[in-house]
Amino acid sequence: MTDTLIISEVKLRSFTDLNNNVDDKLLTTAIQVAQDIYLQRLISTALYQKIMNDIDNNTLSGNYLTLVDDFIVPYLLYAAYWESLEYVYMRPRNNGLLTPTGGENSANVDQRLFEKKRQLADNKSQFYGNRLTQYLIQNENLFPEIQQNAEFWKQYPDYQTGYRSPFVFSRWNQWARKANQAGMRMADSRYPYMPYGSNIFYPGCREC
Repeated sequence: MTDTLIISEVKLRSFTDLNNNVDDKLLTTAIQVAQDIYLQRLISTALYQKIMNDIDNNTLSGNYLTLVDDFIVPYLLYAAYWESLEYVYMRPRNNGLLTPTGGENSANVDQRLFEKKRQLADNKSQFYGNRLTQYLIQNENLFPEIQQNAEFWKQYPDYQTGYRSPFVFSRWNQWARKANQAGMRMADSRYPYMPYGSNIFYPGCREC
């Protein structure tokens, strides 16, 4: 797990209702998990490592700076907030899950309130995550690292099932063309990391 943080604990607090009494270590852990698990899955390991190295070396600029400031940071704020809620509001004890109320005091967790709070954070995280994904889809040529995940342990960007077609055709034939004309979202199984879109996979097809 990396020690480099794309967003700070201060920034996370400023955009959420996490107050100054929350331990910085809890928020640091939440940010690290959000980066290493959720963000890396969306943007690929190679691009993730490129961004982290640029931040470490203070060389983040150009398209990568735009990607971080306009798309990654908004996503991370709510992904980290969602992750932090469990650490902040729920602590496992011998007598069950408790929520701190100050000092050594604690109370039983209101599970319904906790789930509602997490769902609201998750909704925002998904919105900004989809926005980040759509930006990368349209601008993949600006970030060549997306294609540089040669080792098995490295991840390609996960554009999720919402960006793929449930229909698989062996080749771009009349049935695939008719399906595309009918509005069905198409993808090429040779490129599992790419979304649907005949204009992406078949740019020369005038009948598509």
